[in-house]
Amino acid sequence: MWFKNCHIYLLSEDTQETSDSLTEKLESHRFSEVGRQESERVGWVSPLNRNLEPLVHTANGCHLLCLRKEQKVIPASMLKERIEDRVKAIEDVEGRKVYGKEKSALKDDILSLLKPNALTKSSHTFGYFDFRNNLLVVNAGSNAVADTFVQLLIDSLGSLGAAKIIGEENPSMIMNQWLLGGLPANWSLTGQYELKDPKDERIAKFKDNEANNSVVTDLIEDGYWLQKLGIQYQDALTAVIQHDLQIKSIKYSDELVAENDNIDKSEDYARFDADFVLMSQTLAEFIAELKSIFKINSENN
Repeated sequence: MWFKNCHIYLLSEDTQETSDSLTEKLESHRFSEVGRQESERVGWVSPLNRNLEPLVHTANGCHLLCLRKEQKVIPASMLKERIEDRVKAIEDVEGRKVYGKEKSALKDDILSLLKPNALTKSSHTFGYFDFRNNLLVVNAGSNAVADTFVQLLIDSLGSLGAAKIIGEENPSMIMNQWLLGGLPANWSLTGQYELKDPKDERIAKFKDNEANNSVVTDLIEDGYWLQKLGIQYQDALTAVIQHDLQIKSIKYSDELVAENDNIDKSEDYARFDADFVLMSQTLAEFIAELKSIFKINSENN
């Protein structure tokens, strides 16, 4: 239960739910298996185990949710071959060419035949509400995945007063200033950089480099902007901050992760619960610093 990527949303002051009210509203979109003629389906499952009933897991004031997505898997090569075979049969029998619109219709027909027997693959996306800090945090590797999570929340709740964090200043400008003038207290560099020249879109990447890299400083002085910067926050975690304030590649310190090692390994849910509390507390502190450093407030969202 350790989020590796964070899409962070600020909630409006009047966005408040209890565990019971969330559970009741999410029930209308509880996950059910993808239909025979459907390509995919999304819905809520228990964040503890998809076979359990509760759709919300609450610990230390934070409410954890889990979206399950199920998709039919039809290999592109198989679909292409079936279309080619059908087109060839029509051309041989009827002595005419098959063009775009008809090919598209054939594709739809073939998909409808393949879907009922197609294998499925599933994925899970976790997110949690922290109403005390007016936060929604989604563990998603891409904007598309985060957007799917948020849209299902809107469909379930009816409305959602939330917006992705943005700052008063360009985050790239602030990160550039860090490398030229020093980082905030309790922050340090990990040696991962990605810079972009706004004039010709050239990209320069450095990974596992020395923390203070003179080449990076030279590039900034030449007009490059930081797109991604690897940082360490206190002794709690390392991460990559992107220019849009997405937080990627989070790695929690061994000391932090080990804090719950005293819990018996046979008590799976107890360890899950304890790890969730520890993670959400750590992220709340980290996000509070982000909000301060990047001048983020609710009026901006």
